Order: sequence, then structure tokens, then C-alpha cells
Amino acid sequence: MLLDRLRAVGATCACGFALAVGPGAPVAHADERVPGDVVAPAAAVAPAAPVGDLRAGVAPLAGALTLLVPFVVGSALVARDDNPRVQNIGSTVMLAGFAAAPWVSHALAGRWGRGLAFGGAALAASAATWIVMAARDPYDPDLGNRKRLPFGFLISTSFFFGAGGVADSFIVGPERRQP
Repeated sequence: MLLDRLRAVGATCACGFALAVGPGAPVAHADERVPGDVVAPAAAVAPAAPVGDLRAGVAPLAGALTLLVPFVVGSALVARDDNPRVQNIGSTVMLAGFAAAPWVSHALAGRWGRGLAFGGAALAASAATWIVMAARDPYDPDLGNRKRLPFGFLISTSFFFGAGGVADSFIVGPERRQP
């Protein structure tokens, strides 16, 4: 069971990393010519955006996808009422996405302090939810509703910390550096 949860966390982290890194295609510039290349007129070539600005613009989107994709996948797994083990794996997938999303969105933009604040809060809430989930299975049909309250409160808190971190990266926007 622990191995399944670790696999789910690993898969979610790998998806978040792939979203964060993106396709690393090289960008050709007009001043980098190789003998024999055909050069377009200067008016037809648009100046390339600085890599930092591009990454900062994509960062909130990568964070939002890191939050939403595991949420959708985890929710689909939790919806399986016949297997509590699969439901626990679904919750773990969701928690990993909630914890990783602020880190992805702020780290890509180079705002490490904000990423540490929002990501740390989301990670702490996700870890607390996972501990509560390990202590008492929230998908046990014999468990009363009062005993499920800590899980419900903590998974909601984890989601809102993760979503708050991603929303913050949308609000703050790209960091402007002085030349």
C-alpha cells in the first residue's frame, strides 16, 4: 500500500517536472548564422523574447496544470466506490499535485521566497492529510462521519494552499529585473 502511494507521488512529481521544464527546443537567432543559411529580411524576423520572461509567463499555467491534472485523475480514482485501496491512491495523487503546484509555479518564475512560503504551506497540509489518512482510512464504510472530519478539513486546506500559491503566481506576474 505504501509502495502504491509512493508510485502515485512519483508519477505526479514527474508530470509536474515535465510541465515545468517543457519542450526545451533551441531558439535560433538572426545573428547566429552558419555558412549556406538563407537569412530572412530583418523586418520579417521578430525579436526573441528573453527566456526569463517567457518562463515567468508560462509558470502560472504550469502550476495550474500541476494542480488540476492530479486533481482530476485523483478524483476519478476516488470515485471508484468498490476499492478503498484505489481511493487512497487517488487521494495521494491529489495531495501530491496540491503540494507540488505552488513550487512549480513560483520556481519557474524564479520567485524562490514566495515558492517556499506557499509551497511549504501546501506541503505541510498535504503531509498532515496523508498522516491522518494513514492513521484512519477515510474510505472505510464503517467509519462514522465525525471520525472523517480531520481528513476532510485537511484535504480541503491542502487544496486551498496549493490553489492560493498558483493564484499568487498569476497575480504577481513575471519578476522584473534591473539591467
